[in-house]
Amino acid sequence: MRTIRILDIGDMQNGFLQPDGSLSILGSHTLIPPANTFLRAAQKGLFDHTVVVMDTHFSEEYAGSEESIQFPIHCEYVTRDWELAIDVSGLPDTWYLMKNRYSMWEKNEASGVRIEDPLRRMVYENLFRFVRNPHNPREGIGRDEFICGICPGPGTPALDVTLMGVAADYCNRYAMEGWLARGARVTILGDLTRGIHKEWPKVLEEEQYRCHGPGGVRVVSSKEFLQEHAISR
Repeated sequence: MRTIRILDIGDMQNGFLQPDGSLSILGSHTLIPPANTFLRAAQKGLFDHTVVVMDTHFSEEYAGSEESIQFPIHCEYVTRDWELAIDVSGLPDTWYLMKNRYSMWEKNEASGVRIEDPLRRMVYENLFRFVRNPHNPREGIGRDEFICGICPGPGTPALDVTLMGVAADYCNRYAMEGWLARGARVTILGDLTRGIHKEWPKVLEEEQYRCHGPGGVRVVSSKEFLQEHAISR
């Protein structure tokens, strides 16, 4: 059976990873150098596709959002807070997915807030869709439409997703859930992730994840992952 290999990079933005970020996660700045080292190695044929997920908020609507109950506004579109803290250049078939809620698998539901700026409005209308350029997105592709598009031909290819980024106990857990629901096997790069309240071992101890086992989801280090694929850092 053919295997489609996807690298999912979750919310590795200045707002979370930099010490001066609006929602800086304690110690997460230490992920940046090893993440960039891994991403350089990942250019050597490790993956077929790259999905860069970006938390994307708008001041026009944030006060009425679920996240505003727990967190201050962060990763507002096209601010430094929103920009990536890592270098994703050179990765294979790179797509971006912008979201304004915890899960990348949510639907884009109009909040009723008016966004006047044409570019910001275009970004808002393409939330939860795959786009090529987050700074100037055009008509995006639906998530499941995209997945069907990369799995053409007879038979059903296996999906193998490698997940890195933040936060383990918020957005990344929902990313994992969505991939598992779509039949993917998920590998989490434990040293390239960070949680706000829980790290991955504690997250995976939760009852709803115990049914998957190592055949469905596992945690390894980036070094172990590269060794499995015979690639030196």
